[in-house]
Amino acid sequence: MHQVFTIGELLVEIMRTETNSPLSAPGLFAGPYPSGAPAIFIDAVAQWGLKAGIVGAVGQDAFGRCLIERLEKDRVDCTHVHRSGSRTTGMAFVTYYDDGSREFLFHMKDSAAVDIPRPDNPGYLAGTNVLHISGTSLTINEEIRAMCYEAVRFVKNAGGIVTFDPNLRPELAGDRTWVSWYKPVLEQTDILLPSGEELEWLTGCASADEAAVRLHEQGVSLIIRKMGEQGSMMYLDGAPSTVAPGFRVDCVDPTGAGDCFNAGVVYGYLQGWAWEETLRFANAAAALSTTVRGPMEGIRDLRTIHAFMRQS
Repeated sequence: MHQVFTIGELLVEIMRTETNSPLSAPGLFAGPYPSGAPAIFIDAVAQWGLKAGIVGAVGQDAFGRCLIERLEKDRVDCTHVHRSGSRTTGMAFVTYYDDGSREFLFHMKDSAAVDIPRPDNPGYLAGTNVLHISGTSLTINEEIRAMCYEAVRFVKNAGGIVTFDPNLRPELAGDRTWVSWYKPVLEQTDILLPSGEELEWLTGCASADEAAVRLHEQGVSLIIRKMGEQGSMMYLDGAPSTVAPGFRVDCVDPTGAGDCFNAGVVYGYLQGWAWEETLRFANAAAALSTTVRGPMEGIRDLRTIHAFMRQS
């Protein structure tokens, strides 16, 4: 039985070896690095000893092997990862700039990442304590959205909880078509995990505090907002509750930090920790994840994270 499950895109990331190198210019790349928001999340919780599984798809190619071998090495159940014989594994190319911005080029539209079949076993989610959904998965296509909605209903009816990271790309924020895609998950969310301006984008409110009140009125009682180096804060029943300061590190690669934070929240929740301890652990896991190139390469083991927290 799985304690934690997720559904969504599996891809490899290939990145510039130097900053300020636009993707339009010739230059050197490093990779492939296993990636995809759901994959980063589930890899972290599996490394920390939780039973974990993912529904996704890869191609029968070298990049697909890269992903499967990494996830299985870290004890993620990949039984429900489809190996497509007709599509190649999804890819993302990325470059970083000194001002902290990133430029992405995705090869996803016709890849295996967007062609995820429903698992043959209808009871694959039996025993799931936490189902984690990333907003990126909801933007892929109607079939994957329907699968996510069905999974949310199954887990909630069975007594589990749903955690939801909106993971909304800024370029989509102004186009409100995604609101209808998010709504069925948001209505069933137990822990909402937004970052940056996502609270305001979700509600159309002018501030995060106002947005938290609006979401509480809509049934979301627990919100944990990620604030990067500033740490994180929790809203309970629409009101600010717990604040945890961030950790200062030398950032090499910020991709995946939010997913590691989400994993930290889920881990602390399942351990029964106080929220202050949970948020501090999630902040530390996220900070450490940025110190190595590659979205999954900075995931640290529990002993290292706790040592870092004691020393900081």
